[in-house]
Amino acid sequence: MTGLCLICDESNTVEFDKGDFEMPSNNKTKADERIDEIIRLMQRDDSIEAPESLVKWAHNLFRSRVAQPKQSLLHKVIAVLRADLLPDRAAFGERSTSASGIRQMLFEAGDNAIDLRIGKTAKGLSVHGQILGDGFEGSEIALKGQDVSFETRSDELSEFRFDAVPSGSYSLRIRKDEVEIVVDEMKLA
Repeated sequence: MTGLCLICDESNTVEFDKGDFEMPSNNKTKADERIDEIIRLMQRDDSIEAPESLVKWAHNLFRSRVAQPKQSLLHKVIAVLRADLLPDRAAFGERSTSASGIRQMLFEAGDNAIDLRIGKTAKGLSVHGQILGDGFEGSEIALKGQDVSFETRSDELSEFRFDAVPSGSYSLRIRKDEVEIVVDEMKLA
């Protein structure tokens, strides 16, 4: 009896009789005839290994597809200085900051605003800030100068702080998800 080897490896061979796969010829469909043809081809095949192109094709059938990273665009907002209140310089319609010695800067950035308060300390400048508007809790904050940079995260009230900042020119970047607010060329003294 000639068998058809369906499952083969070095330790295991399972054979089936050809009659197990044949149907009476009056009930055969085209699909049944195609299966019979494939079985006959398999029975006559004496090759040891499958053709490389067939192995590659079969391998690709079960290859998992690599997930494509989500494409996102960064929405960059350039902040514009709207108010710069310096100590000992009165501004019409604004409260004086001369008693505290704190400089206050207010930047507008789309639907948000940034309130910065800069004060002098024994170790340099202290920069306190708050992002006004929704959605900037836990955002990444970076203050970068020519020779020095500082990084922190905003708290649950969107407030942040940098201490011991040397006088100089800085850029401030605030990032949360796909939104980045940028303040360029800020002179701190």
